[in-house]
Amino acid sequence: MASTRPWPRGRFAQAQRAAVTDVGMALWAARGQLCQSIEDGTARECAIGAVGDEVNPWLQAESAAWQHLLSVRPTATAAQLRLSLPHNRDTVLRGLEMVSVFDDERLDDESRQLIIGEPVGDYLFGLTEIQMKVVDREVVLLDGPTVGDDYSVIVVRSPRVLELAMRYWNAVMSSAIACGQERATAPQLSDRQQRIVGLMQAGMTDEAISRSLEISVRTVRSDIDQILEALQVRSRFSPGFRLGRSGSPLRG
Repeated sequence: MASTRPWPRGRFAQAQRAAVTDVGMALWAARGQLCQSIEDGTARECAIGAVGDEVNPWLQAESAAWQHLLSVRPTATAAQLRLSLPHNRDTVLRGLEMVSVFDDERLDDESRQLIIGEPVGDYLFGLTEIQMKVVDREVVLLDGPTVGDDYSVIVVRSPRVLELAMRYWNAVMSSAIACGQERATAPQLSDRQQRIVGLMQAGMTDEAISRSLEISVRTVRSDIDQILEALQVRSRFSPGFRLGRSGSPLRG
């Protein structure tokens, strides 16, 4: 299946890759020291926040008090995004200022289209190395040590680690492009209709699109009818339409 991205894979300059890799490795080394201190019982600047299946509920509970979030996610599956994106949407609508960068080279097309179709939130695609979150420019969340057979998240309150995290963030941002630039573009379609096209590309049903965009199924179907009419195709499955692929007027 052909990608709809408007820029080629491998678009990054070697200097960008080196910058992200260098500071990413430094942050990863610091993370290793923190994990060792937890295992040794000598930790002073960090603690385990949650483990395994408790991580997502813990993040959702904690985020209610956050005001600002910088997030880097190298990998994410469509299944994971269907769980996390609605929560992100809710927290942003409640006032959280969030910027989230996903790796431009590791996401599959279905995951990309789910991100592109989000109605709120500041999402970007860029070059990443490790996963992290910076909360309110004070606290850093990183992958923690393995606890039994489960992964964990550590909460870090260290000026040194925060400085490394912000250097890593700045390096990642130097490569980042707003995901809206990858959205299907056709002057005769509204922004919401372009988002619907992206979600259709991800294989979402009318009902799922309705939930994602928080509009009625009737509105979704009305917009789809208008999209088909604007593109002069008879069916959403028309080979000439292909939901933004293979010669469609939406291909950007």
